[in-house]
Amino acid sequence: MAAVGPSRTRSWVTVGIISASSLVILGVLQPQLLLEASTPSGGDMGAHVYGPAFLRDVLIPSGRILGWSNDWFAGFPIYYFYFPLPALAIVALDFFIPYGVAFKLVTVMGLVGLPPAVAFMTRSFGFSRAVAAVTAAGAVVFAFMESFSIYGGNVASTLAGEFTYSWSFSLGFVYLGYLMRALDGEHAAIPRAAIVFALAALSHVLTTLVLAIAGLVLLIRKSWDQRAAILIWGWAFALAAFWAVPLLLRFSNGSDMVWTPLTRWEEIFPIEIWLLLPIAAGGAYWAVRRSPRIAPMVVASLIPLVYFPLPSILPALMPGVFGDVHFKLWNGRLLPYWYFGVVYFASIGVAAAALVVSRRLPDRLSSWWARGFIAFAVVSGVLVVRSAELPTIAWVAIVLTGGLAFLATFLAKRDLSTRGLLTAACAAVLALGALSGVSFIDGWARWNYEGYEGKAVFPEYENLMTEIAALPPGRVQWEQNTGMNQYGTPMALMLIPYWTEDHQSMEGLFFESSLTTPFHFITAGEVSRAPSNAIPGLPYQNFNFDRGVAHLGHFGVDYYVSFTPEAREAADEQPEMDQLLISEPFAVYRLPETGLVSVATNEPVVYDPSLAGEGKAPSFHQVMLDWFADIDLLDHWVAIDGPEQWRRVGPDVGNELFRAKPIEQTGTVSDVVVDDHRISFTTDAIGVPHLVKVTYFPNWEAEGADGPWRAAPSLMVVVPTESDVVLEFRNQTPERSGWLLTAAAVAGLVVWRQRSQPGKGPADSEKPAEGPGNSTEES
Repeated sequence: MAAVGPSRTRSWVTVGIISASSLVILGVLQPQLLLEASTPSGGDMGAHVYGPAFLRDVLIPSGRILGWSNDWFAGFPIYYFYFPLPALAIVALDFFIPYGVAFKLVTVMGLVGLPPAVAFMTRSFGFSRAVAAVTAAGAVVFAFMESFSIYGGNVASTLAGEFTYSWSFSLGFVYLGYLMRALDGEHAAIPRAAIVFALAALSHVLTTLVLAIAGLVLLIRKSWDQRAAILIWGWAFALAAFWAVPLLLRFSNGSDMVWTPLTRWEEIFPIEIWLLLPIAAGGAYWAVRRSPRIAPMVVASLIPLVYFPLPSILPALMPGVFGDVHFKLWNGRLLPYWYFGVVYFASIGVAAAALVVSRRLPDRLSSWWARGFIAFAVVSGVLVVRSAELPTIAWVAIVLTGGLAFLATFLAKRDLSTRGLLTAACAAVLALGALSGVSFIDGWARWNYEGYEGKAVFPEYENLMTEIAALPPGRVQWEQNTGMNQYGTPMALMLIPYWTEDHQSMEGLFFESSLTTPFHFITAGEVSRAPSNAIPGLPYQNFNFDRGVAHLGHFGVDYYVSFTPEAREAADEQPEMDQLLISEPFAVYRLPETGLVSVATNEPVVYDPSLAGEGKAPSFHQVMLDWFADIDLLDHWVAIDGPEQWRRVGPDVGNELFRAKPIEQTGTVSDVVVDDHRISFTTDAIGVPHLVKVTYFPNWEAEGADGPWRAAPSLMVVVPTESDVVLEFRNQTPERSGWLLTAAAVAGLVVWRQRSQPGKGPADSEKPAEGPGNSTEES
């Protein structure tokens, strides 16, 4: 049998380390549960189950990716303000495998793909296979960080529901790799960079922002093909334009969650990176000296440090300029790039040290050294896994990987590279060190991937869903309580529309998507014993059922579900609420019927900020919070616009409304049908304002009525001009222009590919560029 050459041996060592790094991550994620057709639970992930199913069942059959759903928050634009790519991947896989399995596999893809993505980026920066392999193992260290569990990128954040972030995080590193190759003259890398950047944008917008800023540093160096960079950025935007353009042009029609910025320096310097910081400093210095291509990664790592204090410091230092400014970009979302940067440059530092050591040793060592090292690594790995009580499959994977590596030393038939052995040793130390620090993420993975069906109390949950499904269609408000985590997540009842056909939950995910969100949380607090009060600064009046019933009626809610004994007792005392059934520990109540379309009893008024007088006029949202706090005003509607005859008022809405003109004409509304993308009703009160209890969004267009306009506080008001009124959610200029740009970008890809065929373009269009990025040795 022919001996394996040095270059091929190094390649196999690199591939082996990268593959083993991905397998280590997968092993902790309970892979045996990923193939069970249960419904994933846990944190936000347990509610994200709804989105791809709606995309599959409603949006795609209607020829849409972005659309409207009535299932949460009295209606919201779905996938306008959230990221569609992972959901599309779930739908695609669902054609071949059960939905639950497809969902689980997609949630782990970003994590499992992180080591190869990092290795590809490192090679593209101009470093050797050895350095790339060690940085791939370093990705395991970052993935297993447990000091943060919501910011994004690591295993804990992904299990909390941020799997779209982990997709974009990994894709972003592939993009940086292709970007550097393109700037070095590799023509085939230009469309690849554009495609991957677009995919990263379609997975998460905050990661895209970091990548865009980090890429600007490339315009400084004149030796790089800067025109290629500009082409890539424009092309990527066009490819993602079907989603990006509506997002940008409709951004003001979402809700602000008023995230409280992080201020503690412990957030920047968690104990997990203390040991790595000095190594990272040395690794960064060595890397920058060796290859200026690494500049985007340096910038991406430092962006969180620069931005972190700004939301707190700028308003204090310059109150006249930033005093009233709210920084919508939460600084916590950027921190993963800082954490990863420390781990990444520390990995480079470790690899650099190994290279220095290897030069002082013989070029090749006896294969028995490799076999001894492999045996030691396997035993150490098994001990680490057992001591950390990690899944059995994790040490099985270590044993299998070690066995294959041991077999490879016999197939080599020759002494092995010292550099390869040291590279494998460094990678093993990083990966095993990361494994030894695992304390809770393996249990969290088990909790998520055993699914709702795996919980001991699943029969209670299932019975409640069965009981609700048997009721007449309607909206459901349920009591917020963290105790519902026993069913899989405190958000378990968000899946009411997933398990039933004609019932909607007033609460859901995608908080920023609906203008109704803040008013919902106020209402939810009024009918909950221990509410989440998720948006800071709102005028909450917790556990006040008198107010809650009034607000629920304003939103056309039909049912209330209590969870705690205190809430059941309070609901029983409400004369307007009828107990329909008890499904322990839940009780379901019928609320007074108010209908989804109401006829005005008072002429609405229009808020005009120009009437605010001196000083800054409050926003319509702020005015509506004050209006919503006074339940006596619920039948006095305030609109953001309307017919000329409606009186214009300033910020003092309360006093103005009590002088509102009563409407003597009465009428009845019948045949109300509220579907996704279409609302219809019949009325005999033509010319009288009607409140449609569906969240306002500019894409709603009316036939048989004037309007709609946003009103009271986040819904729609129309003035019928005919007895039959229809509102449709239609594509408008943002959607049409976005799809047009995407179509043009795809056509550009086809043209580029045709021109790049042999004989139709540059002969070396697929030839890798010369330079350290394609070298096999460290210079």
